[in-house]
Amino acid sequence: MQRFYGLVLLSLALSAVSPAFAASPEEKVDPIDKAATECLNSPAGQTTSGMVDCSHKAFVAYDKQLNETYKKVLASVDPESAKLIKDAQRKWVAWREAQIKADDGPWRADRGTIASMDIEAMNVDAVRARIKELQYYAQ
Repeated sequence: MQRFYGLVLLSLALSAVSPAFAASPEEKVDPIDKAATECLNSPAGQTTSGMVDCSHKAFVAYDKQLNETYKKVLASVDPESAKLIKDAQRKWVAWREAQIKADDGPWRADRGTIASMDIEAMNVDAVRARIKELQYYAQ
């Protein structure tokens, strides 16, 4: 039963951030979301550790996209804006690093493996949200 709830939570978390789940054939499907969905639908993605791995792969891919977006934004704005964006990004990275430490705290000892799936999904959400924030500056 716990596995069932874990699958439901992971599906809800990914669908909340994934246009791939609701995309029509005409809409562009995010390739990272597509890869994550394919990974989760594979036999390996049906286990708890497989789900965590699939989500972590999406996190790593989005983190790479975040860095690329950040560089593009800095190149597209005036020097004063670039300075402000750099400061905000450094603070966001510090927040993310602190959050990751908190996520790995002793509180997890009695939460079981479901916590790992939840945390990976939240990490994906956070990075995707930051990408959207950065993209806004370059519009």
